[in-house]
Amino acid sequence: MKLFICLLLITITVVACNNGKVKKQENSTDTVAISKIANFPGTIIYIELPKGFAWDETALGFYRDEDGSVIRYDEFKTKQYAANMPVEERIGSLTNRQPITVSGYKGEIKTYQVGNTSVKIELSFGDDTFMEFIEATYFTSQEQTEKDILSSLKTIEVKKK
Repeated sequence: MKLFICLLLITITVVACNNGKVKKQENSTDTVAISKIANFPGTIIYIELPKGFAWDETALGFYRDEDGSVIRYDEFKTKQYAANMPVEERIGSLTNRQPITVSGYKGEIKTYQVGNTSVKIELSFGDDTFMEFIEATYFTSQEQTEKDILSSLKTIEVKKK
């Protein structure tokens, strides 16, 4: 009986220790490393960041040094929407758009090719009372970064107080 209790306590400890570490998220056949859950400062929006992203005050978003990619909350578009001002599309060529649900709110992910060197992804979601905008940019040649960012955007949660 003592051996059983000892094994049970060891198992619980191992599981508890592993819960806070890097989480793997399956996306078809690709595995994306998620490093941590973070909050866009001043918002009720939380995201599981891809590995290597950290808050950067200069970029006003979550930035990855190794490749210059950024994920940020688009406060300007959110304020425009709240003020009933038209929210214009970004410069670039729309290459993909797909519906998404974020914390029960309908939304859309749009992908734009910006020139020959970069890609911009815009996520918008909300209802009749609010709309939120998140954007990400990365260099065109970074296919894994694109997968990481798209997987991360699909983890966004709204935690209303």
